[in-house]
Order: sequence, then C-alpha cells, then structure tokens
Amino acid sequence: MKYKLNRRLIPIESESEVGENEILVEILTLGEFDEKYKGTYHHELLMDSMEHVQYSKVEILRSCTIGTILVPDKQDLIEKEFGFGFYIHKKHLLFIDDTQRIVKIAARLPEIKAFDTTLEARFFIELLEFLINDDVLYLQRYEDKLISVEEELTEQDIDDFHTEMLRYRREIMVLNGYYQQLTEMLQMMSENKNSLFNPEDCRILRIIANRADRLYDNTKMLREYTQQLREMYQSQIDIIQNKTMRILTVVTTIFMPLSLIAGWYGMNFRFMPELNSAYGYAGVIIFSILVVVGEIIFFKWKHWFD
Repeated sequence: MKYKLNRRLIPIESESEVGENEILVEILTLGEFDEKYKGTYHHELLMDSMEHVQYSKVEILRSCTIGTILVPDKQDLIEKEFGFGFYIHKKHLLFIDDTQRIVKIAARLPEIKAFDTTLEARFFIELLEFLINDDVLYLQRYEDKLISVEEELTEQDIDDFHTEMLRYRREIMVLNGYYQQLTEMLQMMSENKNSLFNPEDCRILRIIANRADRLYDNTKMLREYTQQLREMYQSQIDIIQNKTMRILTVVTTIFMPLSLIAGWYGMNFRFMPELNSAYGYAGVIIFSILVVVGEIIFFKWKHWFD
C-alpha cells in the first residue's frame, strides 16, 4: 500500500501523486518489497534481517536508516509476536510487514502537528510511541498479578507455584529483552550519524529512548520480584517441612519411653516381681499414661506445639 504523508496519511495509487513537500510512505509485504527493490543495497540487508526477525535492531547507513522491530504480543508473550522491517530515507518511509498490523496502527495515528521535525522521522516516532503507549499500565497490571501470587503464598495456597512462576519469569524476560533492544536502537538513531534527522527529531528520539529505558527498569524490578517470590516460596516449604519434622519428633519422643517400658517388661525374667502381681498390668498402664501426660505438659511448656 502507498500513501503520501502531509501531516496525515493519504492513500494514493501512484508515486507521482506525492508532492514536493510530501513524504512517500509504503507498507509492503516481504514479497512485494523483494519484487520492487531487488538489486538495491538496502534490499539485501533488509531481506537478510527479515528472513528471521529475532530481535529489534537498527543499521545506520550513509544515506538511510534500516532495521527490524520484534514486538511481543501482550495477549501471549511467549508464543506470539510480530516483527516488521523499516527503511527511512529523505522523503521516503518504508515498512515491511506481512501481518497487516502496521496498516492498522498507521490508520490510528493522529495527524502530525509538529512543524520543526522531518515528517518521515516524526511519523516513525509516532508509530514507536504507539507501540509502547500503554505499557506502563500493562506492567502495573502485571505487578498486580505477582502481588496476588504473593498473597496466595502468604495463605499457603501454593499449588502449581513452580509452573506459574516459570511462565511469569519467561514472560518478563521477553519484555525485558524487547525494551532493552528498543532502547539501544533509539539511542543509536538519536546519534544521527548519517544526518538524516534534524535536532528536534534527535531530541524526541532520546525522549522515547528514555521511556523505553524506564520500562526496561520496570521489567528488571519485576524479575527481582519473581526471585523474591521464589525465595518466599522456598521459605514456606522450609516452614512446612520444619512443622512436619517437629510433629514427627514429638510423636517419636512420646512413644520412646513407652517402647522402653514394653521392652523392659517383655523380657519375662523368672523373678520379675511384677509378673506375679495382681495389679502389675494395670500399674504399667497407669504408669504409661502418666508418662505420656507428663511429656505432653512438658512439650506445651516448651511451646513445641505452637
């Protein structure tokens, strides 16, 4: 699809409709780009990058800037993502996208009102701003999910904790890498080594880079939070194990004197006086009960049942 950019996108049929002060914007599929620009230098570089878009990157060439952006899908951070390529040149802005998402995003972008920036740079910046526009709220909601996990741990409701926490850690790693790559890419572009942008463009690029960097810091904080939750979970497990061991210890300690008594009177020596006593059996029972009661009183005094 072809557009001319003069504060807003206007669909066109032919590049001849683009005026002197207007910008040509193209949103092409990979096949359309390959067919139209085959043989150009930036074509070879972009085709190599678009074959497997694995991360966001930028390359500053002598007269243009090219790169790829890999955007995680917030509905499914692990399994879903979409990538697109871009090419920025004087009076020309090109996107390579097979998913049609750039077309939808471009239709939602507001009219460019800045008069002291180059339009192609400003439109590209507006698109990047749109990609991370609501991410602060998204990360806040993500933190709320982790807080709910912490509350479940406090209540000792820890079923499937490892599976749940592994998913959270993988999702945060995806976001962490995305914001880090985006920050580095924007910082490189703001250096303006090929003089493609004006000073105002570079200032805005630095502002967006700082926003992406703050989002990166937020994801680092979330990673640390998940680590704290894992430590908290391990502490809960240790507490449960300690309680179990305490119960087993108390039970063992209670029955140890009874085992001694049973073993002692199980010897059946000929001259054991209690063997011929009419009250020997009842006496042993009473003595065993007194021993158990005494032990229970002692354990409560030591707070072993707390």
